[in-house]
Amino acid sequence: MNLSINNNILTIEGNITTIKDAEKIINALYSLSDKDSIIIKIKNSFSLPSSIIGELLKLTDMGKKVILEVKDPVLYEMLDDLNLTKTFNVKRI
Repeated sequence: MNLSINNNILTIEGNITTIKDAEKIINALYSLSDKDSIIIKIKNSFSLPSSIIGELLKLTDMGKKVILEVKDPVLYEMLDDLNLTKTFNVKRI
C-alpha cells in the first residue's frame, strides 16, 4: 500500500491489509487535522478497517468534513450498508 498527501488530499493506492497500513493511514489523517476538510481517495482497496472508520468518525465529530472517494464497488457497497455514505460524503471514482 502506498500513501501520498497533497494539500488536504490523501491518496491510497493498493489494498489496505495490515495493521501497519491502518496505522499509516491514521497518522496521515492526523497530519491533516488542521484542515477543514479532508479528501481521501481510495483507488484499489476493497476494504476499510474498522479502526480507520472509527478515526474518520472522530474527525467528523470534531467538525471536519470528510470526503471519501472510492473506486471499488465492494467498498462502496460496504460503506452504504453501514449507512456511512452521507456521513463521509462517499463518491465513486
